[in-house]
Amino acid sequence: MQFKWHPDEPPPILEEHSKAKLDVLRYYLSAYFDRLNVIFSRDEFKLDLVDGFSGGGIFRDSDNLVSGTPLIMLEESIKANDRWNEKRTKPLHFDCKYYFVDKDAAHTDYLKKVLAERGHKVDNEKILIHNNRFENIADDIIAEIHRRQPMAGRSIFLLDQTGFSQVELALVERIFRKLRNAEVILTFATDSLVNFLVDRPEIVKAVSPLDMTADNVREWAHLKNGDGGRALIQRALRPKIRLATGATFDTPFFIRPIGSRRALWFLHLSRHPIARDVMIQCHWEVSNKFEHYGRGDFGMLGWEALESKTFPLFHFTGMDAKQMREGLLESMPEQLFILASEQPVTIDAIRHRLANETAARFLDLDQVILTLAREREFEILGPDGKVRSQKLKHLRSTDRIAISKQMRLFTGPLYIP
Repeated sequence: MQFKWHPDEPPPILEEHSKAKLDVLRYYLSAYFDRLNVIFSRDEFKLDLVDGFSGGGIFRDSDNLVSGTPLIMLEESIKANDRWNEKRTKPLHFDCKYYFVDKDAAHTDYLKKVLAERGHKVDNEKILIHNNRFENIADDIIAEIHRRQPMAGRSIFLLDQTGFSQVELALVERIFRKLRNAEVILTFATDSLVNFLVDRPEIVKAVSPLDMTADNVREWAHLKNGDGGRALIQRALRPKIRLATGATFDTPFFIRPIGSRRALWFLHLSRHPIARDVMIQCHWEVSNKFEHYGRGDFGMLGWEALESKTFPLFHFTGMDAKQMREGLLESMPEQLFILASEQPVTIDAIRHRLANETAARFLDLDQVILTLAREREFEILGPDGKVRSQKLKHLRSTDRIAISKQMRLFTGPLYIP
């Protein structure tokens, strides 16, 4: 469903899957601000927030008015400014600029009215509203962000579209190429994506590990009320998008609130592991709204999970966390032996290498590594090369993992369990 706003009419009614998306965005922005502002010596924080399909700014939910994505961006940055300056003797200046874009003039008129009612001044300094298609104005926005932040380019683009082809992947690639610390959140209506998939020859090629024909893809995509199509989306489109956009990290899961059959594919793209870790933490905190098809440990989106057509679901619950940890304890040694076979490897490098392969947070990966170190399969070295205590509870990004001497003696130079 496409929402409609008109200045002379009440705002549209909020649907459950869109409500879940708003909850996720609000949580992520709050966590994003807190994760990046841990350095108390910083006196300024610049961020550009872009909503490429902004709508009118508010919804109706029963008798209540609910903030849409533009208001959530404004509200969370204001809250973060207040929250962080309460803790500091030296003020932290939040320098945020907002770009709200919508092709429908009625939507941008409505948004201007909503912002004015809430005391937000629309101007060219802090809040810009563009009545245009995002793809027409995107390069101008990228250029303005680069002018404000020539080195950092710290920005979040929310591209909440309906069809897969509305925003060209080449445009997202330009965002990442020109803005070093940009992040992009793409959301797609799942049903539209399934329809996009079934008639594409390249999708048949992408699922060749399953020996599927074009007819198989069409049949399989609609199995079990669309679960097959969602599984195809994750496996066939995820690598295509990451390659085409130049994104290094992604989280490719679905939003489907309890009791709703409608789903959104919520794809977060970035080039920094911390951004990815903040988003995966969000998935766990808002666990009743996220799901994916497959396991949570390494190979979480592998083809083998689909061959039986049972569509195993991962919901980011306590039970899923337990099973994920058990799977990581079994498969992590192989990964570490490969990474540390030639020389010790840093925790930071391990996170970079493994982040996209699992639903685990960095904290989860660290705890598994600590467990393996206590079992003397590996050693944890400090920057000075000395072995750190077996009683460690936390890892530093500069710590290095080495294959223990006793394991090398037992296994030889390279052992793959």
